[in-house]
Amino acid sequence: MDRVESHPGYWPSPWPVECGGNRRQKAAHGRLDAAEGSAEVVSRHDDKWHVMIVRRDEDQWYLGGTMPAFTGPPPHGWVEQIDPDSLEAVVSSPDLPCGEHVWCGAILVHADGSIMSVNGSYLHKLDPHDLSVLAERELPVSRSHNGLLALSDGSLITKDLRLEGQGGTTITRLDATSLDVLGEPFVLPEGSMGRIASDVTPNGEFVYVPGTEHLWRLQVRDGAIE
Repeated sequence: MDRVESHPGYWPSPWPVECGGNRRQKAAHGRLDAAEGSAEVVSRHDDKWHVMIVRRDEDQWYLGGTMPAFTGPPPHGWVEQIDPDSLEAVVSSPDLPCGEHVWCGAILVHADGSIMSVNGSYLHKLDPHDLSVLAERELPVSRSHNGLLALSDGSLITKDLRLEGQGGTTITRLDATSLDVLGEPFVLPEGSMGRIASDVTPNGEFVYVPGTEHLWRLQVRDGAIE
């Protein structure tokens, strides 16, 4: 279970990535004690597309997203460190290039402490304290990317978004320090709309990709995806 095991590749946090872990079990320790308390709702509204929140240390919560800009000025990605009570931004990243692609990307807290953000056709590595850009990589495929995970060796894996009839989805693995592409990207014979998951088993480390017609299991072995 993700909630009782460490997350190799990630900062030691109970929620360093979407869904709380690569298995996407959405489970964590803790309780709400709702029966003994009173409900309170805090909301925030702005012109951004808020996608997901991850946690680094106890008071370090990060919100990542893009702009819902299907028309008008070119879109961009962004990351904020937010106050967990007010939800307001404490620190904001600069506007992050996305290749003018609009779709929900992803963020995570890497084992080296940095914040990783994929948005559109770009991957960014951000300083966790001031959210300045430490590294930037334009991905091999100029399309929206909607999945980002850290594998057990610390490398990153992402995929582009394709609907039925739009060709095969590309799975790309990258070095977390330089953001250099590792090996040849792997192209599925069909598109994939959904998010990726992964798991480390006694038989190796696997990445799971929901395709338009099939569920694919890819193995990371000897530094390659197959």
